[in-house]
Amino acid sequence: MGSGRITLYIATSLDGFVADEEGDVAWLEGFGDDSEDEPGGYEAFFESVDCLVMGSRTYEQVLSFGEWPYGGKPTYVVTKRDLRRATERVELVSGGVERIADDLTSGYEHVWLVGGPALARSFLRAGRTDEIRLSIVPILLGDGLALFGDGTEEHRLALLDSTERSNGVVELRYEVGER
Repeated sequence: MGSGRITLYIATSLDGFVADEEGDVAWLEGFGDDSEDEPGGYEAFFESVDCLVMGSRTYEQVLSFGEWPYGGKPTYVVTKRDLRRATERVELVSGGVERIADDLTSGYEHVWLVGGPALARSFLRAGRTDEIRLSIVPILLGDGLALFGDGTEEHRLALLDSTERSNGVVELRYEVGER
C-alpha cells in the first residue's frame, strides 16, 4: 500500500443522487460557476490532486461535454472496454480495486476518485477511500442514480470541515474511518 491519499470529491442532490433517472447531470448547471473560485472550492481542490480515477460511464459522460476539462492531469479509467482516449494522459486500467488503488497511491500523493457511484462504493468497500468531499446541491431530484445506496457498507466518518458556498451548495469534508 502506497503513501498517497484517495479523495472522493463529488456532488449530489439534497436527496443523494449524482444523476437523474437518465444518467444526466444537467441539473448541476448553474450551481458550479458562482463558487468555483471561492477559497477552498473546486479550483483549489483540483490544484491539490496529482491524478484522477473514474469509471467508464463517468468517463464517457465527461467526453460528451466537449473539451477535456482535466488538462494534462493523468487520468485512469477503470474499464474492461477499449475506449477512445481523450488525451495521451488518459490510461485505461482494469483489475481489482486493491491493485489499482495500490498502483495509484504508490505513484501519486493525492488521487481524486471522480466516480461514478459503483466505483466509489468499490473503493469504500476495499477500505481505499481516505476522505470524502461531498457537495450537497440545493435541489431535490426525487429519483436517479444514488451515490450511496445498495452495496454501501457502514463506515464511520469524522467531519473535518463544512463550507457553505455563495450558490447555496454546502460542502462537507469527512475523513473515512473504520467499518
